Amino acid sequence: MDIRSTIRRRISVRHYETGPVPERTLQAVVSSGESSIALDEGIRVYFHLVKEGKLIAERMTPLTGTKLLFGSAPHFIIATSEERPLFMLNIGFRMEQMILFATQEGLGTCWVGGMFAEERITSFLGLRKGERVIALTPIGYPDTSFYGRFVHDAIELAAVNFGRRKPLRQMAFGSSWESPLETEDGELLEALECARLAPSWVNAQPWRFLVTQREVIAVVDASGRYRSVRQGRHYYRLDMGIAMAHFYLATREMGWSGKWRVTGFDPAMVAMEHAIPEGYEVLGIYKR
Repeated sequence: MDIRSTIRRRISVRHYETGPVPERTLQAVVSSGESSIALDEGIRVYFHLVKEGKLIAERMTPLTGTKLLFGSAPHFIIATSEERPLFMLNIGFRMEQMILFATQEGLGTCWVGGMFAEERITSFLGLRKGERVIALTPIGYPDTSFYGRFVHDAIELAAVNFGRRKPLRQMAFGSSWESPLETEDGELLEALECARLAPSWVNAQPWRFLVTQREVIAVVDASGRYRSVRQGRHYYRLDMGIAMAHFYLATREMGWSGKWRVTGFDPAMVAMEHAIPEGYEVLGIYKR
């Protein structure tokens, strides 16, 4: 399955079959995370496989750790990172590559950030000094029964905008802030559509893209709405990393040679040049 079809197919799975995933498949998923492309190769990232899912579910919140939600998952993968500049953006970019690989293997996943006590997970894993638990995902075969579908639909109804994605016109603009995007480039529109479909914290979709003749500028709503900043973890930046991964993977599949640049530019200067208002952060530039 090609990556763009995988992006369209991926959903957040909240209820799972209790049967285990074969060891070989689990290891392949973890390896896909370990070999994923980084935005900043200087930041150490780790993916920890916990085969006994209930050990993690017990350390989550009273709601999310029950059988109603992720307590049904047979396994978990926990993403940890050094706490350095851009660490949240980087781990979003890398972990989503693993999530999409798992989707191609027929597995269900769901981004979980903030709905756990970090110290409880940390003490269980025995992490290195300076290593933080950033996000985790249950992993297993989706429960496709009536109950599994009911749980999924009920959670979507409680999400922002009932789980629906914003239209592209609300997140992709021309070369200045909120100027209309005017392009007939079908491949560019396809890549932006893949970014639009990215998962995010409570479906907030904080990303914006400004498109110039030669660049795509990644901008994120940094207001911290919906309690998206928790214990120093800025989940809106993680969300931006996920959307940037979708854009990059789609363009790579279409034969583009560009990459995201996350350092080597002055974000304040870029914001001024493109009339980006206060409260937004410039986090990446893609050279077309």
